[in-house]
Amino acid sequence: MVKDDVVFYEGVNNRDNVKRIIEGMEKAGLEAIDIINDWRDVPLNERVRRANELGRGRKCVYISIHSDANGNGKEWNQASGIGTYVYQKGSKASNDLAKYMNQELVCNFHGIAKDRKIKKCAFYVVRNTSMPAVLLELGFHTHNKEVKLMVGEDWKSRVVKSVVDACNIFELKN
Repeated sequence: MVKDDVVFYEGVNNRDNVKRIIEGMEKAGLEAIDIINDWRDVPLNERVRRANELGRGRKCVYISIHSDANGNGKEWNQASGIGTYVYQKGSKASNDLAKYMNQELVCNFHGIAKDRKIKKCAFYVVRNTSMPAVLLELGFHTHNKEVKLMVGEDWKSRVVKSVVDACNIFELKN
């Protein structure tokens, strides 16, 4: 989508956010692995296979990073905000991870982005991973004002802080 000379590519933005999150995790002394690490899209079953293989024998979590869309994806609309998704039949640890993620997102984006709350889902990646898992929708790329914020350093810094802080809390409590 293009708005006021801002070009937004969801995959490019998501990969940039993941790269920044991994750097933030490493600075905080937490191990982080990018299971995609490619510019091409990776099928969901391959993402889950890689995560489960890497997670075997480790205490870890799976965090799937996205931006949301509403409507036909070709026109701007008013849906906005940040959401946290967890498998509807998820483990206590997955629900705890979702709670900490949402808590930190709300704290770091207060007054900047709408809290879309924690939502139960059956998304493939949170349903089929063998470790606690969440999927984060970090803004709407179909909202003309929000997309301009999403490409900025302030928004990206808040994303990193939220995820890193939530992971630290999760590690301490689980």
